[in-house]
Amino acid sequence: MIFYGTKSRHIKNDRISNVDCPDCNTTVSMNYSLYEKYAHIYWIPFFPIKKLTFAECNSCKKTFEQKDFSAPIKQKIHYSMGRISSPLWMYSGIFIIAGIFLFAMYSSVQKGKDTETFIKSPKVGDVYFLNSSKGFYSSVKVSKVSKDSLTILLNDMEIDNKTNIDKIDVDKNYNNKSNVSKKEMQKLYDEKKIFEIKRN
Repeated sequence: MIFYGTKSRHIKNDRISNVDCPDCNTTVSMNYSLYEKYAHIYWIPFFPIKKLTFAECNSCKKTFEQKDFSAPIKQKIHYSMGRISSPLWMYSGIFIIAGIFLFAMYSSVQKGKDTETFIKSPKVGDVYFLNSSKGFYSSVKVSKVSKDSLTILLNDMEIDNKTNIDKIDVDKNYNNKSNVSKKEMQKLYDEKKIFEIKRN
């Protein structure tokens, strides 16, 4: 269940003078308060929606919403308020999502660079994640490295979700050995059949 909605936060208080109250028809000063309404998901602010202004007559104590302001009251409040930017924390959710997205992009690029490096200099314990058959993924683990070839352990299991391939990368699944040349492994990588190499 997703919790979302809107909230308002107080931004500023101030006073204007020499305005006519729409209720008591006298020339008075008024206190006004500025609030900003923002959208949130799980109580994390995402973006501001609109500013809300309320004014109170210091004579009759009547409170007015922005839609009830006369033109002179609007003008004086606008002049008194000046330029007010929304607080940055009201964009927290957007910053968090942007941060996650940038981190994911960086991780993806870094994995690609690591895999390109690891394929050229294999080490015992490296795990090669590969496209096993149509729609399925599996892995092999390097158990021995010689000058031109590798001894690998084949994973008995396959999985249909690339992002969950770590679930089948467990020692009990590697039961069959095979020898393969380094050139063959490089070819599999060039053909994008090897999509990641994990090195502990």
